[in-house]
Amino acid sequence: MRLLPFVTCFLALTATWSNAAPSSNSTTDTADGGKVIVGYFPNWLYAKWPVSNIDFSKYTHINYAFAILVKGNTPEWTDPQQVETQLPELVKAAHAENAKVLISVGGWSGSINFSPMAADASSRKTFIKWCTDQIDKYDIDGIDIDWEYPASPEQQAGCNVVNEAEDTKNFLTLLKELRAALDGTSKKGGKKELTAAVYVRTFNTPSGNMKDVSEFASVLDRVNIMTYDINGAWNSTSGPNAPFNFEPGLGDADSFVSAIENWKKAGMPYKKICPGLAFYGRSATATVDMTHTNQYQAQVQGKPPKGDSNDAYWDDPYCSKDPGGNSGIWRYGNLRSQGVLSSPTKAASPWIRRWDNVTQTPWLFNPKDKTFISYDDPESIAVKVNYAACKGLGGLMVWSVDEDSKNGELLNEVYKIRSGNAYG
Repeated sequence: MRLLPFVTCFLALTATWSNAAPSSNSTTDTADGGKVIVGYFPNWLYAKWPVSNIDFSKYTHINYAFAILVKGNTPEWTDPQQVETQLPELVKAAHAENAKVLISVGGWSGSINFSPMAADASSRKTFIKWCTDQIDKYDIDGIDIDWEYPASPEQQAGCNVVNEAEDTKNFLTLLKELRAALDGTSKKGGKKELTAAVYVRTFNTPSGNMKDVSEFASVLDRVNIMTYDINGAWNSTSGPNAPFNFEPGLGDADSFVSAIENWKKAGMPYKKICPGLAFYGRSATATVDMTHTNQYQAQVQGKPPKGDSNDAYWDDPYCSKDPGGNSGIWRYGNLRSQGVLSSPTKAASPWIRRWDNVTQTPWLFNPKDKTFISYDDPESIAVKVNYAACKGLGGLMVWSVDEDSKNGELLNEVYKIRSGNAYG
């Protein structure tokens, strides 16, 4: 079951009233209200999922991911020959539909050298020149920085260089200089955007999570909050991949709602907040029968089962410290097409579907092999879309554009934030 739209909106507003003073940004816009729908397009898709599959009538922005920073100060493409053909094709198709394309730099395995680059003025200059060169070369509309994560050694890949004392300060300096450079290129063809993909909590500092991000807000067009991967097979207990709310004492104490309020309370305007929607689920192997339990149960830690047919064994070529393996990911489209879901809200035998009223997410369990899957479906996506519309957020972000069903069951719900139908 899903919360009725007016109930969802009421809960959104009461959450705001209980945590912060009313804001001029908390009203709902009419029509599309300038709302954005950002879709990440991983550049490793190629022929498996061509540019022509993207519904540019619904996405306002496509973030082409990733250029990686694993050595030196210049980002690199892992596949430069493919980029030479695919990126121009993407830009041409997007611009024909008045959508924008940004290059996303970094990612989980591509953030190794952000820290030393951001710490040095000459290195930052080299990095920024690469960004502006790419904009000129490919007619790109901006840059998205996906540094995972500044000053947070416990939240990132094992080979990343980290400076807990200085990373966040240096990141702000980098963004200010990059913003100035992008404003310089804007004279040649419209304003260039600068965005950042960020964690569910504000940037780390020596004294804890940052309490004032207003300087970041002044240089960024928006933050894309990664409100997913909150629980997974890396934990000893199963839980929701992308909860709307978290249940105290059960699973990780982060959620879609808490992430938005974390950033707003620290000074990021609602109109610049763009929380993420997972078009995929994560699987784990339970150690108990979850047929008649809640979604928080003991599981095999650190070794997810093979996910859908796209889930291949992977080793990080840039970091031997991180173990290889399967991701356990199930794309929503593959849940629908590979015998797990017979309809958007009904599981096929032997799978059992459950709905959690606190996290507002569905989950699946296979009693034959004890596989647990936490994912999002049209009902859970609708709850988040309603909340985003009710709070007057800048829009929504999707990871990733290729993971929906063929008929766009999830994207159709997301689009309601622009079509004006977000409340039902």
